[in-house]
Amino acid sequence: MDGESFPRVPVGSVELTREQVAAGLYVQFAGLPELPGHFTDVELLDILARALDARGLAGLDDARRELEALPLDDRTAMRAYGCAYRLCVEHWYRDALCEQLSAGELALALYASDIEVGRDRSALDRLSEVDGHLSEGVSRLGARTLALYGDEVEREFDHPERRVPFAELSETYRALMPDARRRRFCRDLAVSRQWAAPRPLLVLFDEGGYAVGAVPPEDPHLIAFHCAFLPRSRRAQMEAAA
Repeated sequence: MDGESFPRVPVGSVELTREQVAAGLYVQFAGLPELPGHFTDVELLDILARALDARGLAGLDDARRELEALPLDDRTAMRAYGCAYRLCVEHWYRDALCEQLSAGELALALYASDIEVGRDRSALDRLSEVDGHLSEGVSRLGARTLALYGDEVEREFDHPERRVPFAELSETYRALMPDARRRRFCRDLAVSRQWAAPRPLLVLFDEGGYAVGAVPPEDPHLIAFHCAFLPRSRRAQMEAAA
């Protein structure tokens, strides 16, 4: 909608704002005895549908006011806002589903760029440089290649008990990233970039095909939490990176 910072999330015939989504998730979280470690997006949408059936739009607006009155560090509120942000990002483009580029996809793009291998594997203090190389790598490989082979990076660098040797990964992956030292450097830098700031969106269109899209803004509730609770030096670093 015009004037809104985040896209609305479709739930049946209704489209909910980020704030309404957070409120719907909040009222359901409050009724659960234990929170699972990770919700899937399908589960989150089911929770929203139940909240909408039980409360209606007017009830969600009442819940939103209750949610907004909670402390910034309230765990249930933080989880509700975080999951709402995730769903809004997923629906950034119409007729498509989106997710931020994974560490594996970022590593592929960095490897394909002209970035030089060095000792500094942190993206925080040189975000614009790293993102310039990311754009370069994306343009060289294309979104489809990132989507198809990003998981193989994670398989190679997974927990030692689940790791797949490089020689056992696909021929295409081995051709894309043959240099072990450069592969490790780009993967470590990608993990750092993953946590430094929001990442470009990988877009999967309903009719097929992939694209790399916009970089969404950071979760507003997370920004407010950081401003309230992070040490001033750390906040300054984050603001400089943004």
